[in-house]
Amino acid sequence: MNRSRTALLAGVLVGCSPAFAQPAPVDLVLLHGTVLTPSGTVQALAVSNGTIVAAGSDAEIAAMASPSARTVDLAGRTVMPGLYDMHVHTYFAGRDKLSCRFPQGADARTIVAAVKACAAKAKPGEWITGGSWVGAAFKPGEQNKRLLDAVAPNNPVMLNDESLHSVWVNSKVLAIAGITRATKDMPGAVIDRDAKGEPTGVLREVAARDIERFMPRATTEQQVQAIKVATDEMLSYGIVGFTDAAVRREMIEGLSAYAKSGGLKQYARGCIVWGPNNGNSEDLIPQRQAWSGGRLQLDCVKMFLDGVPLEGRTAVMLAPYEHRGGAHDDQGPGDGKGLKLIPEDQLFPAVTAFDRQGIQVKFHAAGDGSVREAVEAIAAARKANGDAGPHHEIGHNTFIDSADVPRGHELHFTWELSPYIWWPTPITSVDIAKAVGPERMKRLWPMRDVLESGANVVTGSDWPVVPSVNPWLAFETLVTRQVPGATGDPINAGQRITREQAMAVFTRNGAAEMGRLDKGGTLEPGKFADLIVLDRNPLTVPVGQIHETKVLATYIAGEQVYAAP
Repeated sequence: MNRSRTALLAGVLVGCSPAFAQPAPVDLVLLHGTVLTPSGTVQALAVSNGTIVAAGSDAEIAAMASPSARTVDLAGRTVMPGLYDMHVHTYFAGRDKLSCRFPQGADARTIVAAVKACAAKAKPGEWITGGSWVGAAFKPGEQNKRLLDAVAPNNPVMLNDESLHSVWVNSKVLAIAGITRATKDMPGAVIDRDAKGEPTGVLREVAARDIERFMPRATTEQQVQAIKVATDEMLSYGIVGFTDAAVRREMIEGLSAYAKSGGLKQYARGCIVWGPNNGNSEDLIPQRQAWSGGRLQLDCVKMFLDGVPLEGRTAVMLAPYEHRGGAHDDQGPGDGKGLKLIPEDQLFPAVTAFDRQGIQVKFHAAGDGSVREAVEAIAAARKANGDAGPHHEIGHNTFIDSADVPRGHELHFTWELSPYIWWPTPITSVDIAKAVGPERMKRLWPMRDVLESGANVVTGSDWPVVPSVNPWLAFETLVTRQVPGATGDPINAGQRITREQAMAVFTRNGAAEMGRLDKGGTLEPGKFADLIVLDRNPLTVPVGQIHETKVLATYIAGEQVYAAP
C-alpha cells in the first residue's frame, strides 16, 4: 500500500471498530498545485468530510476521489494553511467601514472636509463617528474641537485616533458628557487642555471610552452587519481564525448571534474586557459560556495595563519619555513614564484568579514597563497555581526589555506582536519616534529575539488601528523590516526573520495559541482542510512582492467560504 493510502486509512479509521470501519469517501480533491506541507511541497490534497486525508502526487490523490467528488484544478497555484490574526476588533472595524471615513494619516483640513460631507447627509442631532486620525494632524494644546464645530454645529462628532485610545470630539459631545474646564481627570483618564485649562476636544484612555455611554446603542442587527462586513473582509485575505481582543457589552449580542447562526465562518476567540475601559462588561465574564456558540469561544479576558507610546505618552515605560520641547516641554503623565491603568494590588490577584479558573488573560501592554508588569503578574499566577494554567498572552509589546525576553518560554506564555505598522507610517516614524527617542527605537518590536527564546509567538493586526487587515503586508515586513516593496531603510534590521518563520507565526503558532494545533495550522492528514489558494508562493517570490499576494480562495473545514471575483 502506498504512503498516501496509508495516510488516508489512518485519517478515517481512528476511533472506529475495525470490523465496521468504512473509509469515508473523498469528496474534495485539489490537483496540479504547489501545496505547502510540514514535510515539503506536494502536488495535491484529498479531503473527506472537511478533513485532510492525504497529501501526495496528482496521480495518488486523483485515484482516491469518489465519483461525486469535487475536483479543483489549481493550475500550478500555491496552497498553504489558512492564516490567524490574533488581535482584531471586528465590531469596531466593521462599524468604521460603515461610518465617516478619511485616509489614515490625513491632515486636519482633509478630516474636517470629510466630516463636513458626512454632516451634510446626517439628521440634526445624529451622531457622526469615524476615524482614524493621527497625532501629527495638529499641535498639542490647540482648540481642535472648534474645527469640528464649524462644519458640524448640529451634530455630536466623535472620531477615533489610529490607536483607538484617544478620540477627537466637538463641543456638542463635551456638553453632552458634561466635560468643562472644571472637570477633573479621573484615574486612567486624560482630558487634553489648552494653556488656560479649557478642554481642546481630545480625550484619552478611560476618558475616550467613557464617551461611548452617551451614544445611541446599536441594535443587534446593526452589530451583526458590522461584524459580517469585517469578517467577510478577513476571509478575503485568507484569515481562518482570529481573536477579538476587546469584547464589550455594546457588541456581544451581535457577535454571539452571528456565531450561533453559523454566519461566522472563522474559528474565533473573544476576550471580554475586565478593568479599565470595560464599558460595564465585567459581569459578562460569568456568562461567557452562554454567549459562546458556533465557532466562537469566549474563554478569555482582556486587561488594559497602559495606553500607547504616541503623542499622548500613555504607554508605561521603564524610563521616562523624551522631553517634548517648546511650550509643552513635559514628558507626559505618570512622572513622564506613562499611565498605569491597573494597580498591582488589583492586577496580581485578578490574574491569579482567572488562571485558576482556566480563563486565558490577554494583556494590552505597549511599553516595556507594562510588559514587565504583565510578566510579573503571570509569574505570580504560576507560583500560586502551578504551570498547568492557560497560555496567557501579552499583546502589542512595542518595547520589551531584554531581561524579559526569555520569560515567555520560562513562564509558558505567548508574545503577540504587531508587524502591520513597521513601515514608516505616522504611528512609527513620527509619533512613537518623537516620544521615545532614537535609542529606544532600536528595540522596536523585537520579533527575532522572542522567536529565538523558544516562546510561542503570534501576530495581531489590531485592525482597525491599522487601515487594512491585509496580513501579506505584515508577512513581508516581518522578513524585511522595510516599507512594502522592500525599499528604504529598515527599522531594527537585526530583528528580521525568515519567510518560513513568518509562515509558521501566521499559521501553526496561531492555531497553537487557540488550542487547536491538533486540528489546524498545518496541511497534513487528520487536520481540517483550513487552507488558502494563492496567486503566488510567498516562500519563493521576490521578497518585495509578498505584500502583493492575492488570495484566490479560502476554505475552512473543506467549505469554500471565499472566492475571488
